[in-house]
Amino acid sequence: MRVLITWGSKRGGTEGIARIIGEALQQEGHRVNVLPPDRAARASDFDAVVVGGALYANRWHRAARRFVTRREKDLRRVPVWFFSSGPLDDSADRQVIPPTPQVEMLMERVGAQGHATFGGRLLPNARGFPASAMAKKHAGDWRQTDRIRSWAVGIARALPTAQAGVVVAQPGRSLPRLWLYGFVGWALCGLTMTALQRAASMGVALVIHAVAVPLIFTAVAWHYFRARGARDTLPTAATFVGIVALLDSVVVAGLVQRSLVLFGSVVGFWVPLALIFGVTWATGECLSMMPPKHAVLAHTQRRIA
Repeated sequence: MRVLITWGSKRGGTEGIARIIGEALQQEGHRVNVLPPDRAARASDFDAVVVGGALYANRWHRAARRFVTRREKDLRRVPVWFFSSGPLDDSADRQVIPPTPQVEMLMERVGAQGHATFGGRLLPNARGFPASAMAKKHAGDWRQTDRIRSWAVGIARALPTAQAGVVVAQPGRSLPRLWLYGFVGWALCGLTMTALQRAASMGVALVIHAVAVPLIFTAVAWHYFRARGARDTLPTAATFVGIVALLDSVVVAGLVQRSLVLFGSVVGFWVPLALIFGVTWATGECLSMMPPKHAVLAHTQRRIA
């Protein structure tokens, strides 16, 4: 069978794992194409796919995530396997480390057959923060070639009868749901401003409104990102800002005020937009770094034992 293998990584460690997997699959008689994500995004004529990503703060490297998103429809038609690279110790060899929440969501979107976590690699002379700081205590190569090859051989033997996996519906991916959350946030901010205008002067109302906006959108973002399959943080933050700006332009400036004075107010328009973007992004990032529930449970059980 024709197998496409790709990866997302900053420092080459994950690429090394991908190439070991490719060699093992070739030795088992399969035709393998090991390509970086930019070339893999344009690849065709494959019967199965293996995607790997280096983990940074419980998140796959962006290139791996983008590949899955761009080729989502194609990946749903063939058997797919994922692997992650990250732990800078032997924990991946001592126990089964489940996929992080983000990777688990990607697996569900394409019906991935399975996942494995392998140890990572960090060179002593690694540059950039936080890699340079981590290298002082955690430098080393924790990739176990034998375990990687064994996992790849398991894939090779499953390929002849493997079929596309079952895709799991994810409510958070729904665009209408995303737009609804943005509208609800805008409506709550509007109601707050209306109440403030009746109870205080315009200056005071604008200041209190600027404080209330991030609180409202933190709550909105929290509920949105808790939904299974919620979209990435930056697109979501940009969408919320776009919805608020559009509705303010049409409803507030166009229908209520019938002027462009709103756009000249830094505190009343531009500061809230910046705060909406910031708190949405920050809330999503914080939630994405939370460990899976089953990982927390397993850790608790080990401590009790």
